[in-house]
Amino acid sequence: MSEAWKRWEGRTVDGRFPLQRSLGGSGHSAVFLTVTQPSGSDSEKAAIKLIRVGAGDANHQFLRWKAASELTHPNLIRIFEAGRGELDGTELLYVVMEYAEENLSQILPERALTAEEARGMLAPVLRALQFVHERGLVHGHVQPSNILAVADQVKLSSDALSIAGERSSGARATSAYDPPEAVTAAISTAADVWQLGMTLIEVLTQHLPVWDRARMSAPQVPAAVPEPFREIAGHCLQVAAGERWTVGEILRRVEADQVEGVRRGAVRVEPARQVPTSAQTDAQTKKMGSATASEAQRNEFTKWPYWLGLAAVVVVAFFLIARPKTSSRPAEEQSTQAERGTAVEGSQPAQTSTSQEPNITARRDNQNGVVQQVMPQVSPSARRTIQGTIKVRVRVDVDATGNVAKTKLELSGPSKYFSRVAMEAAREWKFVPARADEPAVREWKLQFAFSRAKTGVSATPAKH
Repeated sequence: MSEAWKRWEGRTVDGRFPLQRSLGGSGHSAVFLTVTQPSGSDSEKAAIKLIRVGAGDANHQFLRWKAASELTHPNLIRIFEAGRGELDGTELLYVVMEYAEENLSQILPERALTAEEARGMLAPVLRALQFVHERGLVHGHVQPSNILAVADQVKLSSDALSIAGERSSGARATSAYDPPEAVTAAISTAADVWQLGMTLIEVLTQHLPVWDRARMSAPQVPAAVPEPFREIAGHCLQVAAGERWTVGEILRRVEADQVEGVRRGAVRVEPARQVPTSAQTDAQTKKMGSATASEAQRNEFTKWPYWLGLAAVVVVAFFLIARPKTSSRPAEEQSTQAERGTAVEGSQPAQTSTSQEPNITARRDNQNGVVQQVMPQVSPSARRTIQGTIKVRVRVDVDATGNVAKTKLELSGPSKYFSRVAMEAAREWKFVPARADEPAVREWKLQFAFSRAKTGVSATPAKH
């Protein structure tokens, strides 16, 4: 991220949105962590994106943000507000949107998705795209960095939506995900389908397919890509835009595969979320301009019904929610990830308990120094991702009254999702108040062991 952006950490935009921490950016834009109600009791973490006024088609983008804020879908990142501000004499446009803990591009350097995980990713992305396309809009940036996780849901970014059929107002760099017609043709829903095909291959192989853009030949789908994804990617990556499958056709193929998986007992499913009807979003469509309606008529996307009993696999988003998440605590409480992979110091733990249920709070006697222990709250979908045992160790500073005054992560294991829930639980522990001959601040080490069946914990006084 450009240092010119980063220096604004700690500043406030429009008198309401504090730039708490930089999340990334480029020379054109930057994203910061913020809160929606910074001075209220109901404040909520959010992301704020800033662009300079006069940078490219910034003003046109501002209108897109305002219109996109009217769209509501469970698999689209919510846009709360768009506005204008100024910092150090620089005029800015900003959009405040739902904060996502992670995006798919953070997973791929470490591993490819399994077929089951790809199913969990693909269905919600397709529903979001279908919602967008049915309103005459185009996403235009379908790629792993824009497929995000919010709690246990997969969501698609929504801050770059365009009207289908419009042309970019300026020069546009071609990305590796763009279709052959990206440079010369108007924005189309078929471009989203091509980008989806490229993304699908990447998430299953960790590599984009190799193809010769100059020769206009279709990319080869690697043999390692399993069905039905191989068939889907092949129909997405047709050089001629008109020969590509629509999102509705892809969704039907995915749902048919789910039916077959249920028949074989290979896939478990749960009911889909309800989405707004067309009647509820007529006003939203009008806000995107008159061109939206005519383009929607030209694009004959089938409005495939959402199956009440079979529309989403249980594993939706588990590949993301089990990844690292950044704590919202002050800097002094952030994880150090030191001593990664080491064992808990000390001999026998003061106490050990296990539980098969999340968020269990147990009060103990004072014999071992622990008055109250709180078990981490783990979502069922996250627990199903566990292979073996995930260990997380948290060091806590205990004040004279027995309350936890400070936490520090010592061993994070492979996933900060579990680190986060362990840290949250550790902050609620209570210990025996300090004796007169003891220091005012004592240190304990709490080690949590997560498995598919249960969560275990041990507490040991830290040695000095």
